[in-house]
Amino acid sequence: MQAAGPFPSPLAAAILASMAGGFTPEAFIGRAAELGRLKGTLDRAEHGRPQLVLLAGEAGVGKTRLLAEFADRAQQRGARVLVGGCVELGDIGLAYLPVVDALRGLGDEPAEAELLAEVAATAPGLGRLLPGIRQAGLAVAQANDGLDQLQVFDAVRALLLRRSEQSPVVVVLEDLHWADRSTRDLVAFLARTLRTGRVMLVVSYRSDELHRRHPMRPLLAELVRLLGVERLELAPFSQAELAEHLEAITRVRLPADRVARIHARSEGNPFYAEQLLAARVDAGDAEVALPPTLTDVLLARVQALPEPAQQVLRVAAVAGRRVPYRLLAEVAGRPEADLEQGLHEAIGAGVLVADRTSGTYVFRHALLQEAVYGDLLPGEQVRLHAAYARVLASEPEGVAAELAYHCLASNDLVGALAASVQAAEAAAAVLAPAEALRHLTSALKLWERVPDPAAVAGTDRVDLLLRAAAAASAAGDRHRAAGLAEEAAATADATADPARAAVVYERLGQYFRLFLCFRGSS
Repeated sequence: MQAAGPFPSPLAAAILASMAGGFTPEAFIGRAAELGRLKGTLDRAEHGRPQLVLLAGEAGVGKTRLLAEFADRAQQRGARVLVGGCVELGDIGLAYLPVVDALRGLGDEPAEAELLAEVAATAPGLGRLLPGIRQAGLAVAQANDGLDQLQVFDAVRALLLRRSEQSPVVVVLEDLHWADRSTRDLVAFLARTLRTGRVMLVVSYRSDELHRRHPMRPLLAELVRLLGVERLELAPFSQAELAEHLEAITRVRLPADRVARIHARSEGNPFYAEQLLAARVDAGDAEVALPPTLTDVLLARVQALPEPAQQVLRVAAVAGRRVPYRLLAEVAGRPEADLEQGLHEAIGAGVLVADRTSGTYVFRHALLQEAVYGDLLPGEQVRLHAAYARVLASEPEGVAAELAYHCLASNDLVGALAASVQAAEAAAAVLAPAEALRHLTSALKLWERVPDPAAVAGTDRVDLLLRAAAAASAAGDRHRAAGLAEEAAATADATADPARAAVVYERLGQYFRLFLCFRGSS
């Protein structure tokens, strides 16, 4: 959902708050070697050598817990810690979401807000990324100021360097495997161009999500070759570590044979082990057989909750990993007392985490949200997506990408087309051409499936193709830009409008020239 509020952001709050409740112990178990490597990396950053850490591990292995512990210790050392996270909402294309989520933390103090304005005055790309910045009461960035994406990247770099003059800066970006293209490009830019400054960037990602064609793979291959980049792979717990972890949860030492069974079933994954422990049903000393798959274990935990809590979780899961209370309440349509009771029960069971500063509720782990969502009937999914779309359609600007996602998931093709065009405009406004291209491509796919698409989109297909071609060119995909422009030319010919066709062919010539020049130079 939308990035919201100053530090702690919803995900930052979830990093810290989720450790204090539910089934995760407050004690930090194991990971001494990994924490030591992170502290060593911070040492180098404190001496003016910028660092990037790539924290990899399977889902549930403890990346978030390690980052929370490291963030806490870095703050104790005087570092400024900024935290942002990606969300998984299908092909939604929220440009720069984790970066904006992290940087908004700098508006928390007057001195930092002043620094933001100072940097934005000389690096206007920052005002495009954070439109709330004001300089002398006026917006720094304007809608058509001739900026390109590189200036946004350079503005972020300048901001981090300026802030690092006061104290070391640690930027934590979680779940980069869900990141948009612009965020990945920004991470690569910072890794290549940060040469001085007390800056440390830590990005985490699920190693088990990286299939052969995952867009993170080329980025990782590029980054690991750079100086100042360290890859840290988080392994599962050993049986001894898991025994200590489970003892911290239960406050009692579990029998060795039971720890061994849980370790074998969970393969040392702390989150999986917690779920196996939580799903246990005791009848005296007898242990009931556990479900065979992790999804069943997760659902068994949810299904043990009272019905009000289950209903709240079903509605929340359709929104994604996190959802604002106001949006949840409108979609759920339940009496406030019933909704609050369900939330209390879900929080008490460690399924949801509340961030009081932003009024946002977060699933304690993405796997919980995925399991609850996957258990919904197809009709339930469509109905709830449609309900979210109706509420978001009445929202002010800034939700077009989410609206397009929910419209498409609820089979509202007309709404999806209109919202996709709006989302493309929003992505272009923050200089995120890859995300603009994604939304325009979605709109073009919907074009033939919607009655009177030009009226719905507010433009014709030729213009949409040219916008897509411009976005592809700006994103560096010159071959695709030429192909889209060629399709626009063929469409313009069919309209029998010579003047329009001439403009399109001129643009086509430009893209072909760029494509041929680029191919020749490579």
